[in-house]
Order: sequence, then structure tokens, then C-alpha cells
Amino acid sequence: MPVDLHHASLSELKAVFRTLPAPAEDARRGFYRAEFIGPAFIRVTARPTLEVTGLPGWQGKTFINANDATNVLRKGDATVEHLAMRVTPVTSYVDGKPGLALTYPAQNGTQAPAPWRWVRDEIRQFDARTILAFTFVDLPLLRHVGFPFLLRRED
Repeated sequence: MPVDLHHASLSELKAVFRTLPAPAEDARRGFYRAEFIGPAFIRVTARPTLEVTGLPGWQGKTFINANDATNVLRKGDATVEHLAMRVTPVTSYVDGKPGLALTYPAQNGTQAPAPWRWVRDEIRQFDARTILAFTFVDLPLLRHVGFPFLLRRED
């Protein structure tokens, strides 16, 4: 029986994540709308958490090219890009395998704001239009607790 990603447990989502490849370069282009998934406590707290940590109105991510991305926020009737990201090779916190993550690098000599300087979104390709991601905060006690979400490509 297939896993219902929207209501799956963290362990079920991590099991799916372990089976997936990193997104190919050609998949890392365009706008991907975010969907909160997983246990109810994550789906309910995700948006308020983003509001207070600097991403109010978060809609998803735009991959500018295979190595650069940005968050997309809704501001009234418009969308704006906020907090540039880099696609970075990493060793996955989920399975210890080589993979890719979106990280928040310093810009113009200034670190990304807290908590984003410690955040990485590990990404794996679920299907042709969907990326399964886990957000990790790279701080003691938090770096092994992942918060799942989906990114669905829109054309």
C-alpha cells in the first residue's frame, strides 16, 4: 500500500526519502509550490513557525538555475523573492548518503539571518514534478529532527 505523504509519520517519510535520488540539474528550474505534509503537529505549526522566523506568506521556492534558488513569499496581491539559497552537496542527515541541500549562504559579507544561517533543506526527487524535502536546523539536538514538505513544480 502506497504511503499517503500528506499524513505519513516522520519515519514513513524518511523511509520514502531514502529510496529517492537527488534532483537532476534539469529538474532544478522554475517555481515549486510548497505543501506541508506529515504528522498533524507539523502541518498545523509549519505556517506560524515560518511567520515568526522571517518567511511570512511563504509560497515555495524558485530555482533560478541548477545551483541557485530563492524563497517566494506572498505580499498582498504580489509575490516577492526573499532569502537566496545555494544548492549544496551534503551528506544527508536522513541516510548518510551523498545528496543535495538548499542552504542560506552569507551575502555581501553578511550571514543569513537567524535561524536561516543554520537551516538546510535536503531535497530528493519524488516524481517528475515533485520534490520531497526535509528541513533541518544544524544545531545540537535539532540537526536530526527533520521537518518534511513537498515542492510541486508549476509551469
